[in-house]
Amino acid sequence: MSTAQVYELQRLAEFQASVQTFTEKAKDAMSANAMAIRRAQDWLETQLDCWKGEIRRAEEEVNVAKNELARRRMMRIGDNQVDTTEQEKILRRAKARLDFAEEKRDNCKTWLRKFPDAVEEYDGQAKPFQDMLDLDMVKMVDFLRQKLAALEAYRQLSGGSS
Repeated sequence: MSTAQVYELQRLAEFQASVQTFTEKAKDAMSANAMAIRRAQDWLETQLDCWKGEIRRAEEEVNVAKNELARRRMMRIGDNQVDTTEQEKILRRAKARLDFAEEKRDNCKTWLRKFPDAVEEYDGQAKPFQDMLDLDMVKMVDFLRQKLAALEAYRQLSGGSS
């Protein structure tokens, strides 16, 4: 009967431990990605609500500025109109703020509309990796565990030591 020479079980055990560590860290990373995706979607929804509120405030400022400008234009000092330069500046700033808020709201809507497609694309690429972590890596660790046990048993039977 020929005998196999089994020497480096420790290295195989270290490899098994490394595979387990990789699997655990990869699963943690995948979970972190899922949480980051959820937080990003929540943040976009929050931002959309924020910009809608900002639009309401900006619209109110525009209305106040328009009314003040109209009131100033009706004022007269003698035959001359009152200077409305300051009110026109205030109205321009209020309109610019409204335009800015509307642009941000529109951006949020666009991103929220595109977000599910981006998540679906990510999931399409991540799902096979997640399946591999959940199934194949577990099988690999079990396979290595079994082989280590078999080799250790063989080594004990053959009276070897390492």
